[in-house]
Amino acid sequence: MLTPELVHARRQKGQLVLVPLGGRAAEAEALARELVTTAEGMVGQSRQELEAAFEAIEVAPRDRKLKDGLVKLVEDRLAFDVETATDPVEVRRAVFLRATAARRDGSFDRARVLAEAGEALGLSPEAVDQALFCDLKSAHVVRPRQPGELVPGGAPALVEGYDLAQRQAVLLRATEVAVELRDPDRAALRSLLRKLKFLRLLFEARTLGLGAVHLRLDGPFSLFESTTKYGLALALALPWIEATGEHRIVADVRWGKERLPLRFVVEGPRRREPAEGPPVPEELAVLLRKLAAQPQPWRAELADAVLVGTAGAAIVPDLVFTHADGARVYLELMGYWSRDALWRRIEQVEKGLVPEKIVFCASDRLRVSEEALESPHAALLTYKGAISLPALLKKLDALRAG
Repeated sequence: MLTPELVHARRQKGQLVLVPLGGRAAEAEALARELVTTAEGMVGQSRQELEAAFEAIEVAPRDRKLKDGLVKLVEDRLAFDVETATDPVEVRRAVFLRATAARRDGSFDRARVLAEAGEALGLSPEAVDQALFCDLKSAHVVRPRQPGELVPGGAPALVEGYDLAQRQAVLLRATEVAVELRDPDRAALRSLLRKLKFLRLLFEARTLGLGAVHLRLDGPFSLFESTTKYGLALALALPWIEATGEHRIVADVRWGKERLPLRFVVEGPRRREPAEGPPVPEELAVLLRKLAAQPQPWRAELADAVLVGTAGAAIVPDLVFTHADGARVYLELMGYWSRDALWRRIEQVEKGLVPEKIVFCASDRLRVSEEALESPHAALLTYKGAISLPALLKKLDALRAG
């Protein structure tokens, strides 16, 4: 993924406008091909040597940012390993202690110090020299991330993903993101909302007229805590948003060193859906395994519904529990969302905006008592570490009887 500094953009009447590859795609692919070929020839070499080889590839000044961006995308597809079976910290300790003593008595000789340290560690002097700083970033060894092609898809894949990487990098500086999806594919929408929740992004969903859906997502620069991890999650969600249907994305961003407030707009048709499906959160995977291991009248499966209340507010349940008598109760994992998000759910229930019986599961770190939600149609279950199956079954039975 690109960093904001590598984005090719300009300001235009209060908006941030990306400069796409456009007619330069062929030129970019030729450059990408040279970078990929260079990387393939550097497998087993150090990261410092790889970067020097990339630097030796000359481009015109106007193409410098493009080259730096493609280099970043190539490096993202590589693995950089520490190549040693010996702890480099222990090696440095052994070498530095002997070097200090040798300098103190005026008899310092590098070869002798390496030999003495190697004898103490059971290594050759050459192995000691190699392991001394092998954990530094510049000394990491270039490896394929997985067996097969070093850069999956080669140069064409890099160029195809370049403009998407630019859009993702902009979202790292977002304060708020509004998304309108026109006539979205329902299965893709469900995958998108699952992905947002898996990434623990704060969002509100609302259905509009004519089959449209509106999403509002908090951006990393709207939070008071560290923004890097959240901003990365928001950027990772972008391909899923664009794959759901015809879309219009409006982001308020803080751009440049001055953090100028600008508006960023992306519009387009439905794009290709990511190959991998959204994973099931670990809390739910553990819960499903526990449920399957015990015979009982409740069975559970991943929910495929989007619950829409009378005011258009949408709730995206994660699981649906079905009793042997046909009673049905949904579950939404709130996990580590903000307290505000949980209170908004409680308010929706109190206003009668939740159309189905549902249990909200939230971490006790959000510091909201289960007694805050008392309703025959909804319940709150807090948990620490893992969701308690007995406690959940008690909530399900109470809602079934209500």
